[in-house]
Amino acid sequence: MGQRMTRRQVAEGLELYAEKNYDAAIKKWTTALPKMKDSRLRFSTLGYLALASRDRGRNKDYLVHAVQQIDIAHELDDNTLRSQAYLNLSRANEMLADYFKAVSYSRSAIQYSPTGDAIQGYAFLVMADSYIGLCNFPKVLECLDKALSISHETEDHLMEVQVLSTTAKVFLALKDFPKALAYQRRAHELAVSTNAYSGEQNTDNCAKFVRLTKLKLATPLRLMSDFEGATKSVEEAMRAASSIGDRPVQAKCLVCVGDIQRSQKNYEIACKKYEAAIQMLQDMNDRYSSTLAMLGLVKTLLALGTHTQMASEILATALSTSVAMGNKLMQARCHLLNERILTVENQVDDARQAFDLAHRLYQDADLLCKICEQPMGMEPDHIQALTCTHLFHERCVVDILEKWTYKAQFCPKCNKSVLYSASYIALCCS
Repeated sequence: MGQRMTRRQVAEGLELYAEKNYDAAIKKWTTALPKMKDSRLRFSTLGYLALASRDRGRNKDYLVHAVQQIDIAHELDDNTLRSQAYLNLSRANEMLADYFKAVSYSRSAIQYSPTGDAIQGYAFLVMADSYIGLCNFPKVLECLDKALSISHETEDHLMEVQVLSTTAKVFLALKDFPKALAYQRRAHELAVSTNAYSGEQNTDNCAKFVRLTKLKLATPLRLMSDFEGATKSVEEAMRAASSIGDRPVQAKCLVCVGDIQRSQKNYEIACKKYEAAIQMLQDMNDRYSSTLAMLGLVKTLLALGTHTQMASEILATALSTSVAMGNKLMQARCHLLNERILTVENQVDDARQAFDLAHRLYQDADLLCKICEQPMGMEPDHIQALTCTHLFHERCVVDILEKWTYKAQFCPKCNKSVLYSASYIALCCS
């Protein structure tokens, strides 16, 4: 009788979650969990709690539930459960910006799942996001290529949406804004069409990616000076997120609004948006997004011209967090902002040292174009990935691009033959 009641509580939690009564659902599952004797039921309930924690921005709770899942999987010696638990562990660590652990757990998820299984595709996606955090862009592209292949084999359109969206993130980080916008538009269009034809069981998941891709359109639009389009995108994403209490998207919308307001020189409004976003993101332990918000706030304070000391203090925190995450590109951008501050204060030697530090970090992150030896991602530019996954300024490999559709060319970096193909990487030239 007791176990039947426990199963009923789990089912009621699922109904509440479907009705978007998320906190009540979490309470149901949390109450039922200690009473469970069936290990498999306990595992699945922990899975519900893990996903609910992720969707509510409770990233540390997400990690705790994933750790409990892996203990059960080992106890039952079940590789299917192991692969699911390791995927949750990898996702939780990526969201907490513990990228090396995320990559390691992703590999374990791949190891314990059948070849070509959807879990492998999602594990490759987590690895891609983690390698973005570590600024290893060739590895990002390798993982995305594998994830796209699995998404096609399994006909998983939401996986493909995430591949396209992550590709946009790569080009955004490297400041190739037209490519970033093109990939994000494709991701959003696919998310919308998938949502239109999704069944009842997958509606919430599809709607989440419609919100996310809509939000992510705003940044490249803003950076290409389409402030009206950027504002419309972020407002639609904010309305959708607010209607169901999607705190992670709400917080990122605030950062995006701050960016738009700063670009339009509405500095006071921008400051308020950034400050609200930083508080929310730090509460969620989202170090990556909170650091981006801090950098936006620093730029705003410098534009105001009256808060240099405060900007320096916030920048020091952002740099410290970037170092802790191991994100060299973000560290470089902190040093470039510091160069601006030092130049204004007429500390010429220190400013030059800050610039040299930034340039060295671009070099350490393998972001110097092999042909021209200039950084990629320091200034807006067109970036090209070859099929070997190495990156160059597009103008530097124009000869290769003109010939590679009919004749194998050689990568200037690794000397491998690079022939245009139907692989994901080849799509980067479109």
